[in-house]
Amino acid sequence: DPEMTWNDATARIFGAKPGTYSSGINLIVYASSWVDQKDISDLFTFSNGYAYGRTAYGKQSYQQLRNSLKNVEVTFDKVMSDEHDLLGCCCYFSNHGGMTAAARELSDKEIKTYYGDTREVSNVEIRTLSEEINRVVSGKQLNPRWIEGQKKHGYKGAGDISKRIGRVYGWEATTEAVEDWIFDDIVKTFISNQENREFFQKNNPWAMEEISRRLMEAYSRKLWQPEEGLIEELQDHYLELESILEEN
Repeated sequence: DPEMTWNDATARIFGAKPGTYSSGINLIVYASSWVDQKDISDLFTFSNGYAYGRTAYGKQSYQQLRNSLKNVEVTFDKVMSDEHDLLGCCCYFSNHGGMTAAARELSDKEIKTYYGDTREVSNVEIRTLSEEINRVVSGKQLNPRWIEGQKKHGYKGAGDISKRIGRVYGWEATTEAVEDWIFDDIVKTFISNQENREFFQKNNPWAMEEISRRLMEAYSRKLWQPEEGLIEELQDHYLELESILEEN
């Protein structure tokens, strides 16, 4: 059927299988069950390989998605409100990051990754993904006022800090757009800082264990080149934390 062949060849809107949600990249990243970018690419195309359009509603189209991704040169998303940012949910790195990783793997070329900012309609800006990560991390994750606000919520506040750091790692795993200084400063802020470290130990040591484990995983996968002495300090505090968790 020429029309079906044409529809397949011109498919441009892809998503998850009808009745499902998410690319699943967040799941394999959090489970540490990926070896390299090919694993991320394979899962992304498998999870999102369903075409949607005038004549298709979730038609299985794995190869068509792969063919389209081979021609991608730029990936783009945008922030519209300070209520949401790219560390606010794991679906952001799962989808935008997963697509970037898949396009890079399938095209065998570097993919430019941008983030738009329409929070102020009179001052629309476009940044690289790396610049947007820097903006959000500096504004919240490493901002002393934001940290103190989270600490007021005790167990949940510690957990929310940990979740956002997990998403920083997710962006690095998928796009490698997180600069080394960010991981360095996460260690200095939440592990090296005695006051913050004791907050975690008292309120939610499991959240600190998760932070430490993600940082060490980033290092072991060569996604992070830490400042001299930082990884040893991180490992020492992790051993101390393990003993605290065993005692509890």
